[in-house]
Amino acid sequence: MRYVYPHIRKIAQGINFLCAAYFVVFSFLFLFCLQSDLLTQVKYQMSSSEDSSFSPFWAATLCTLILWSLGVLLKRLLHWLPLRLKALIWFVPFLLLAFLTHWRFPQYGDSGTMPSPLYLVLYVIIYIYLLLRGYAHIDSSKEHETFSTYAWPNVLLLILMSCMSISFSNTDIVMHRTLRAASQLADADYDGVLETARYEQHPSQQLSAMTALALSNRGELGEHLFAYPQPFGSEGLLPQLADTALFFNLPLAAGNHIGYKRGPRSRVSLFLEVISTMPKAKPSVRDYRLAAALLDRDLPRFASILKSDTASVPMPIHYREAMLLHSYLTNDSTIAPADSFLTADFQEFRLLLDESGTKDEREFRCRNRFGATYWTYFYFH
Repeated sequence: MRYVYPHIRKIAQGINFLCAAYFVVFSFLFLFCLQSDLLTQVKYQMSSSEDSSFSPFWAATLCTLILWSLGVLLKRLLHWLPLRLKALIWFVPFLLLAFLTHWRFPQYGDSGTMPSPLYLVLYVIIYIYLLLRGYAHIDSSKEHETFSTYAWPNVLLLILMSCMSISFSNTDIVMHRTLRAASQLADADYDGVLETARYEQHPSQQLSAMTALALSNRGELGEHLFAYPQPFGSEGLLPQLADTALFFNLPLAAGNHIGYKRGPRSRVSLFLEVISTMPKAKPSVRDYRLAAALLDRDLPRFASILKSDTASVPMPIHYREAMLLHSYLTNDSTIAPADSFLTADFQEFRLLLDESGTKDEREFRCRNRFGATYWTYFYFH
């Protein structure tokens, strides 16, 4: 559109630059900072090869460049739009950005659902209505009008279209944390994996297995396992064979760590018992066996494994907690660890456990005070 006043032409250039810059910044940050792991997973599942050269940075840059080029083309086609509606040029790039990140992965803890198609129809109807209104509207750009007069309606439209992209994309936090932990594990960033898992109260089975693998690599499986939620019991210690669909080959990594890869239908506790006597078994199998017994709440088996092998010195905290609990349940004081501080904590835990109230109230008290202990897992898992 040709404008009579020179300063209006400058304002028009500024509005076009504002809309384009907003989209480029939003698209790159959205793809690289929030959806990079999802893009990695999508690329892996759509590619027939196991090429590991995928770069989320360059993927976000390339996608943003393509969508920006589409916006430049639409700017030429929709040049008649009034200054107050120039942001509508970027509706289609925003919509394509949403569909680029809409993929769902229920096998990785993704419990989100796609928005109803009616929402998309509603967005399109509103878009067409605004286009028709803009086409019928003669741009009344006057000499005294300022940049802010045209900027705020466009900024409002850009924010609304950003919300549209976010609402149609996959923002499920469990799935994102699972994929983020897989990316960190691929880089051997065990601290990063544990930090990612620390804030997830309802982890996927893959995230539980990656947490155990990270702890085991750090030699802390018996020290910090119950600082993380364990909803799957011993089955959450090792990944399933089907998890090879994850862009990081988690079954292979876990298999290399313990010496053997878990079979398709084998129970974790039985699998660990079998491979513990085989020649390729790694020393890490011992801690996995002990952890599996604890997660199964099988204290006799745990005590048997511990006695059949030389325990590490000092014994990890969860092992001492389990032995103290086993001593209490069997009335056998000879197997209780000599730890006065731990014994005092256990007596306090029992007092909380025996206090009056419903089971939920007692669980709340115990979790609030002893949430990262094996005792809380044993009684309230």
